Amino acid sequence: MLHLNYTNILKTGIGSKHGISDKALRNFCIKNNPYVKDVMRSKKKGGYDFLNLPDNTSLLAKIKRLANEQSKNEWQNIVVLGIGGSSLGLSALKSALLGPLSQKPRLIVIDNIDPDYTEGILSRINISKTLFIVISKSGTTVEPMFLYGIVKQMLVAKNPKNYKKHFIFITDPKKGLLRKIGKEEGITMFDIPPKIGGRFSVLSSVGLVPASLAGIDIASLLKGAKTMREALKSSLPETNPALILASVQFLMDRKKSKNMTVVMPYSTSLFKVGLWYRQLLAESIGKNKKTGPTPLSALGTTDQHSMLQLFAEGPNDKLIIFMRVLKHMSDPSLNEVLPKEIGFLNNKKMSQIIDASYLGTSESLAKANRPNVTIEIPKVDARHIGMLLMLFEFQVALLGLMYKVDTFNQPGVEEGKIITKELLSNS
Repeated sequence: MLHLNYTNILKTGIGSKHGISDKALRNFCIKNNPYVKDVMRSKKKGGYDFLNLPDNTSLLAKIKRLANEQSKNEWQNIVVLGIGGSSLGLSALKSALLGPLSQKPRLIVIDNIDPDYTEGILSRINISKTLFIVISKSGTTVEPMFLYGIVKQMLVAKNPKNYKKHFIFITDPKKGLLRKIGKEEGITMFDIPPKIGGRFSVLSSVGLVPASLAGIDIASLLKGAKTMREALKSSLPETNPALILASVQFLMDRKKSKNMTVVMPYSTSLFKVGLWYRQLLAESIGKNKKTGPTPLSALGTTDQHSMLQLFAEGPNDKLIIFMRVLKHMSDPSLNEVLPKEIGFLNNKKMSQIIDASYLGTSESLAKANRPNVTIEIPKVDARHIGMLLMLFEFQVALLGLMYKVDTFNQPGVEEGKIITKELLSNS
């Protein structure tokens, strides 16, 4: 199970000006514990339906059948065309569970319409050996639909009779343009649950279909998410990590003027989990001029050499959430190969170096009265990633109730989409 260490936000460690007392935190958690029950009771309405995703055994079976069927095609690449919630969660899964040099079929996510970037990918892969997964609930999202058009154009030119087998659509179960195209052309389709917004959709077909085709153990992923959900449901308020994390974030923002949240994993594989969380927090909570901690992303140890100076001595307006891996899948070590000037590195494992760097950073920030918490992750595998995703989603749902905002809408995004479409229609 994951563990949340919040010692470095307490006033006993960072002072009363920037820290809070353990008693105050406990009392706040107890006072707001009814929100945990509110979230669980809301499972069948609104965006809270994300809590039901780990129970969808029929989807799991359908994806397994799809994977068996598609394996016959011996795809070299699985290319996902999506943006925002249709890509960030999947990118997090890819980074965490497939590694930087994934085996075939390679999972590639194209989540921007940058011409050079897109051409750089499409010109270097064999599209005849590529399966394209188009993800859009409405089927009118500009970026994935333009990319779909580009790819369809290429496939039709190469093989006008068989291009349809190169596509899978993930979209609204009943309506929308992509659903219409899929029906007309006989393309395999999966549903995006209608009550679930993109940023909460990673454990739906949006994330599970491409993840499974790329070799990720989605059954373990869902099992981990379910384990975390049940633990959060039954935990006491003073031991519930989602409630504690939401309470810390809220109190730091409203009482201590920490209106920025930095997510800083000490694991490269978890960096894109931080990018996914950035969207989750920003789109869910940033709803008015007074509400919404600004999320930032950083990576340990890399950003000790780029951003730590700001975190340590710049404005004290940030809460830092570290992620620490307790057991790494591999652990290179040194013998006596380095000169005596840096001989302290000899006979050390790489895990010792990164862990010492994390401890040095978190303790130095605490000494500078900079609040930080740490999520300890036993190891990076499908089960624990499922736990982590559910922890963050539940935490943000609680945070929305604390701020009294609609966690699941995004009106600030829609206006920009409307203007973009008007500009393109009139050009």
